[in-house]
Amino acid sequence: MSNTTCASGTIASGTYNNLTVTGVCTIPDGANVTVRGHLTLAAGSELKAVTASTVMIRGNVLVGPGAKLGLGCSEALTLPAFPGGPTICPNGVSHDQVKGSIVANQPLTLLLDGLTIHGNLVSVGGGVPVPGDNPGCEEMGGALNFPVKDNVIHGNVHISGWQGCWFGFIRNVQHGTTSLMSIDTSSSDSNEIVTNTIHGSLVCLGNSPAPQVGDSHGEANMVTGHRIGQCASL
Repeated sequence: MSNTTCASGTIASGTYNNLTVTGVCTIPDGANVTVRGHLTLAAGSELKAVTASTVMIRGNVLVGPGAKLGLGCSEALTLPAFPGGPTICPNGVSHDQVKGSIVANQPLTLLLDGLTIHGNLVSVGGGVPVPGDNPGCEEMGGALNFPVKDNVIHGNVHISGWQGCWFGFIRNVQHGTTSLMSIDTSSSDSNEIVTNTIHGSLVCLGNSPAPQVGDSHGEANMVTGHRIGQCASL
């Protein structure tokens, strides 16, 4: 089975050896996609898979500089995020798995919602600086947000150096240490780190604003290891 490159358009149901995205590609609702090897997002590319699809990546997901990865639809996304707001996944939930790790080098952003990640989640740098305190930035058209919600992660999480409108780490179940460092966002409501179950330590250093509950109405994190830095009270 040969390697496949998607430069634009739709990725059809099927089994691929290694899959590389070089442009803007979509996995549509109802698709069933298996990648036996690695999924690679080239610099500046985008994969739109926040859809009611089934995606299985048996290797790693590698995200290049300026690329945007959207993967997964949890039950929460089948409901409006706020009264009168849009429903992101009106056609149901996804069943997406990454057997390896997700590793991102200076991505534009990651949108991860309802995945099972058997390895680690690592993202270093990336995003775009958004100057000033703009509490409504996250709800503007084209807002640069980095949500990590409703995932099961069997490895460690390390996210550092990202810049944008809003970042959140919410309702995840994780079997390792979570390190969130030097995340700089313009919304004073950002860096919501709540309602997670972490079977390891939670380390938060150098984030602006400091990690908080915000308007998420979330609950305290359950952490079996140490709480270090800005997340000590969360």
